[in-house]
Amino acid sequence: MRTGRRFVALICVFSILALVSGTVLAAPTVPGAVYGDQQAQGVNKPVVQIQQDLQQAGIKDVKPTDWAAGSITVIVQAGLLKPEADGNFHPEAKLKNDEGVAVFARVLGIASKTDTPQQAMQKAKDAGIVSSSTTADKDMSRMDVARMLAKALGVTPAPVTAANYPFMDMYKVQSQEDLGILKALYDLGIFKGYEDKTFRPDAILTKAQIAILIDRILGATK
Repeated sequence: MRTGRRFVALICVFSILALVSGTVLAAPTVPGAVYGDQQAQGVNKPVVQIQQDLQQAGIKDVKPTDWAAGSITVIVQAGLLKPEADGNFHPEAKLKNDEGVAVFARVLGIASKTDTPQQAMQKAKDAGIVSSSTTADKDMSRMDVARMLAKALGVTPAPVTAANYPFMDMYKVQSQEDLGILKALYDLGIFKGYEDKTFRPDAILTKAQIAILIDRILGATK
């Protein structure tokens, strides 16, 4: 079971590579990425099918031509995220820690789809994927994702100096441990950063962004 979760975590890493590269947010296909969208079900859905799936899910605030619409239908159908009672999914809403951690915990098999975000968060804490001090209502940042991946993969923070740190916004990282995590993930080829050589650790994920990310993870594991 542990090996299987680690395998899925590795797939998470290569999918997140595009998310943190600074280009995937503009379009669902990233030329030159280390993975493809060939197996991402939602990315490749016909617009007519997306429209039908949105209607079936009762989602009112996503158009079938929106860039993440197909992926949103996939994660909703998989029971990983749900629209609000009024039918709104709020794709551009900032993702809270409890929602984001719950999605990753469900994908990794740490939590069940019937667990509340709070229950999934606790299971992720118990599994050591997130810190015991992680608060549910905080927005999930790129640094939060980096910490979670490092723990899931057992990555040891690398020694960091001003000379060997790969990103230009070193001053925005809060601790030496976080700097070491980003340096280690960079050395492993996981994080490349933006075109201006920044990492932007405080940038917040949205529901649309995590939808397309999880779509790729689910496609890669089939």
